[in-house]
Formats: sequence, C-alpha cells, structure tokens
Amino acid sequence: MEDNSAYRDLFFEETDTNLEVLNEEVLRLEQNPEDREIIDAIFRAAHTLKGMAATMGYNTMAKLTHSVENVFELFKSHTAQVDTQSISLIFDCLDALTDIVEALRAGESDDMDITHLVKRLEAVGDAEWNAVTEDTGDQHSAEMNLILSNLEDSDLEVIAQAEQTEYKAYSIAVKVDNESFMKAARAFLVINKLEQEGDIMHTEPASDKIEEGDFEDYFKLLLLSKSDTEDIKAQIMDTSEIEQVLIEPFQKEQHVKKAEVIPIETAANAVETPTAAADQATKAATAKKSIAKQTIRVDLSRLDQFMNLVSELVIHRTRLEDLSEKEKLSELSEPLTQVGRITTELQELVLQLRMQPFSVVVQRFPRMLRDLANELGKEIQLVTEGEDTELDRTVISEIGEPLIHLLRNSADHGVEMPDEREKLGKPRTGTVKLAAYPEGNRVVVTLSDDGKGLKPEIIKASAEKKGISTDGLSDEEIQQLIFHPGFSTAAKVTGISGRGVGMDAVKQKINSLNGTIETISVPGEGTTFKIVLPLTLSIIQALLVKAGGETFAMPQAIIDKVNRFEEQDAIQVHQGEVYQYKETTIPLTRLTEKLELPEDESGSPHVIIVSIGDEKHALVVDELVQQKEIVIKKLGKELGEMGHFLGATIMGDGSISLILDLTSICKGRREAIQ
Repeated sequence: MEDNSAYRDLFFEETDTNLEVLNEEVLRLEQNPEDREIIDAIFRAAHTLKGMAATMGYNTMAKLTHSVENVFELFKSHTAQVDTQSISLIFDCLDALTDIVEALRAGESDDMDITHLVKRLEAVGDAEWNAVTEDTGDQHSAEMNLILSNLEDSDLEVIAQAEQTEYKAYSIAVKVDNESFMKAARAFLVINKLEQEGDIMHTEPASDKIEEGDFEDYFKLLLLSKSDTEDIKAQIMDTSEIEQVLIEPFQKEQHVKKAEVIPIETAANAVETPTAAADQATKAATAKKSIAKQTIRVDLSRLDQFMNLVSELVIHRTRLEDLSEKEKLSELSEPLTQVGRITTELQELVLQLRMQPFSVVVQRFPRMLRDLANELGKEIQLVTEGEDTELDRTVISEIGEPLIHLLRNSADHGVEMPDEREKLGKPRTGTVKLAAYPEGNRVVVTLSDDGKGLKPEIIKASAEKKGISTDGLSDEEIQQLIFHPGFSTAAKVTGISGRGVGMDAVKQKINSLNGTIETISVPGEGTTFKIVLPLTLSIIQALLVKAGGETFAMPQAIIDKVNRFEEQDAIQVHQGEVYQYKETTIPLTRLTEKLELPEDESGSPHVIIVSIGDEKHALVVDELVQQKEIVIKKLGKELGEMGHFLGATIMGDGSISLILDLTSICKGRREAIQ
C-alpha cells in the first residue's frame, strides 16, 4: 500500500472523471435503452474504474463496480429491462461509489457496507441471470479456439526456421476467471511466465491491450519454445484465477487455407488490396495523431500564481518604460517594445487558462433534475444551450449553488403535475431550459420553465400575510418579491422547498459576484430567471476616481451613468441626501464622508449612478481619473475585515489603489428616499 499511495492523486482524478462519465451515460441510457454505443461507453468506464480500484487494493469499491458491470451485462443481453427502477438502483450504486471515494480521499478506509446494494443488483433478473451465466459459460468455452488471425508471412518464415532447430511453435488460448478483479494483472503474469519459456511471436489482441485487460473472455498467442505442451500448460495454470487453457502445436495449414479461399478473378487485386489498406490505415493513423489533443491537469493554485507573476511583469515593464522615457535611453526602445508584446500575449494566455466552460457547472444537473422529478412524481426534461460559453473559474465555482436553488424551484413550484398539464393542453413532460451566452464583457444565464408561472395575486397575498407592503407595486415588481428574505409561497415545507431561504440566498450570492438577477414570468405559460454575470472576476474594466486625495477603482460593469455634480443637485431629506435621476429619487452617498477622508475642494466633483441589484444609487467623487483594465488582488489576512473594499490593484507606477465594494458602501441608504 505504501507504493500505491504515490498514485492516490492520479487515482482520485481518474475516478472522478469515470464517475462523471457513468452518471452522464446512465442518464442517456434511460432515454435510449437500445443504444449499444452507450452501453459500450458505460462498460469501458466501469471496467477502468474496477481495474483501478483493484490495483489500489480498494476491494469494496472493486466488488461493487463488478456487480454493477454484471447488471449492464444483463442489459446488453436483453435479459433485464432498462427501466426507471433499475436505473435508480444504478444511480444508488454510483452515489455509494462516490461516498467511498470521498471517504478514501479523507484518509478513511473503504469498508462501507455494500451488502444491501449487491443483493439488489443480484436480484435484477435473478433466476434468468443464473441460467444465462451457465449458458454463456458453455458458449464461451465452445467459442474459445486456437486459430490465429493477422499472421504475417514473416511470422511464418520465422516459425519455419525455428522448427529446424529444437524450438517448437505452439498456439495457446488462455481464459481468465470472469470473477477476477485483476484481469489485467493475471494476463500480465501469464505473459511474463511464457516469456521465460521461450519467445512470444504474436498475440491477439496486441500485448499492450492484454496487459490493460482490454479483452472479452480470453486471449491468444503464438509461442516458440523448447518446452513441451504439459510444462507450458502447467506454468500457465500455476497462475491464480486462470479458468481454462487450450494449447496445441501450431498448424500452418489453417493459415494456408485462408489464402486459398481467395477467388481467381480477384487474385490480381489480392496483392494490391492489403497494401492499399495498409496505406489507408497509415494515413488515418497519421491524421488521427495530428488532430489529437494532449492535455495535462494543473493545480488551480499554480494558475493563480501564474496570473500574479504576469501582473508583476506588467508593473515592472511599465516602470521600465517610464525610466527609459525619462532618461531618454533610445537603445532600450526596441527591446521594451518586444517585451510589451510578449507581456500582452502572456496576459491574454493566463486569462484564457483561467476560463472554464459552462458545461463544468451543467454536467451534474440532468441527474439531479431526474431524481427531483421522480421524487415529485413529475415528468421533466432538461434542455441545455451554450455549454461552451466560458466564464472565469471563480464565477464557475460560485454559480452552481444558486442555479441548483433555481432548478429545484422550477421543478417544485413551476412545472405542473402531468395530469394537470394535460388538462391545460400542455405536453405531459415539462421542459426546463438552461442557457448561457456572452453579451459584451458579461455572460447572461437564463433558466426558464413552461410551468404555471408566477401569479401576482398569490405572491401579494403571501407577502401581506408576512407583513411585506405591496402598496403601489406593479405586477412585475410584486413578482420580484420572491427574492425577499423569508418569502415563500409553498403551502407546506418539504425537503425541496418552502422555507423561504432559497431565493434570497440566490440573490445574495449573485450580488456577491457583481451580478444581477431578474424574473420574467407570464402566469400559465412559465417563468424565466435572467442572471447577468461578469465574464471574469480576476481582471475587470474599472473607472479610476479620486476622493480625499486618494485614487480608488470601481467596477465599470455596474456603472450606469456619470454626470457633473453641483451642490444644488443634492436634495436633503431627514435621513440623508438623495439625487434626482430619471424622474425618481435615489440615495446619494459622498465617498469622502463614507470613507472618512478629508474634503478636496480643488477637484471637479462628479456623480456616478451605479446599479446594485435592482436598485440605483448615486455616488459623489472628487475627480475622475481614467478608465483602465485592472487585475484584482485579494487583500491579505493581516488587514482583517475591510468591508468597503473588494481588493486592491497595482498601478503602472507601482502604486496601489483599493477597489471599492459599492454594494457595501451603498448598503443601508435605500431608506433615504422614504
């Protein structure tokens, strides 16, 4: 086990990938039970998973995977039906495998009790399964033969020359026990022993495939050896978990007969065809090799470090350019231009490396929605679009949780029961659509359903019952009340919804990502949630401003408008100041007062209108500096909690500017308009 520990990280990475593949393919299999390609893909992933687990000594995991494989064998032979019950059982097993992996990752053992799962798996087609096992066992024995295909003329010549000495040629077929957890290891041991007995001329399949365990029931080989038949067979059978061995002297006539079957009229083509086929195969292999992608897993912390180093490089490049200009060092002009070009390309590269496709988030939703639909007794299909749309990895890692809340909400509150949908003239199966698409330097994510929609009268009644005022609100504004803390229209609390914390948590999370969410709903037709997110949280377009003699940066994405500010524009109310904007009043905050900085009377004050969620705020600054693309640096733990700042950025001259957290700065000022 000490040796295996060196491969634990690789094992976990490969296992996570294979479990993802199994979850996706099993879900597809439920929709397409007759698709053999899906079953083959499942077999490959399950076989790899079992082999890795057995190699690492995780026997519980290997045993459970082997039992799952048996059920898929029943599906493949049409002995068992692919139905909701059997697929749910498979998903239970995949969940158990995930739990085992997480326990192993945490340093615990894999001694989970899987007895009940194994019994349920064995019960799938129970009586029929025993009969099939016996029949297929006989069939495999009958099919097991010693005829070697794909032998070349050069092989036959070597055999003929060897037989003139003391060597003999043997055709051998070896069958590994079907119950073996280490099929590849057993095959490797057999080949290793036979190599000590003589020379292996040919294997079917290829030797690397055999050592990977990539063969159905048995493998064949051609051996040149001085030993006799009984000694060779004894060596093979001495290996554990070998079920059957066939061995006999090589019969050249079998291969000669193959050649004689070719009709006379095609004899002329017989010489050309193999050559042409070989050329085609070579070309295909070359083409395939040229387009194959090669990837390597990289720890995310290294990408963060890469970005930090590129940022430092940009800063020092700018300082060198300033020094070159001041000292008039013309000989540095050309090399600095080249350094600038390379640095720009590095910046673009590191940003691309941090981007991840939206599919990273989406891949777990089909399984989750299927389970929800079964739990609720509904029929729901998930349609996804724009899975290739890319977002910064920070956004990707944070957006999953709010989307889960919205999906659960659509399944529980949105989509009606099948009978109810039928009465309304809708398809029995409801549709939930999740889409993502870029829009400038933002990404828009929409989640829509064709369910009952949000009825303003129900929301209004629920709001008034909870003491939330709805006076003067339009139907659209009333629909937005579902994001109010503690609000819920569920008649009862269930395991899915009804506690009133989900939608509030959604809005808070999206606001923390500098994003916005709005609801578009037509009663009786469905609801759409529209989420607008920044493309990246690591590098943003910012507006640099001055307040109290200090320079600050604010995210440009949430800025609506910038105007010159005159003192008469501020309207004093009993709880602060407000600003007249688009025929309404919005809270006004003076940045110098909020940050407790000295007034700068020499500046040119401007008012900046920003959007915080669905609210507008006015922020007065002393002076505008410039628009600039900045890299966000997190504040160190030594600074403690600094509520008014998102982080800091390093300017071209080496100075540091703080990035304003406008949500925090403008918080609590909404009451100023009352």
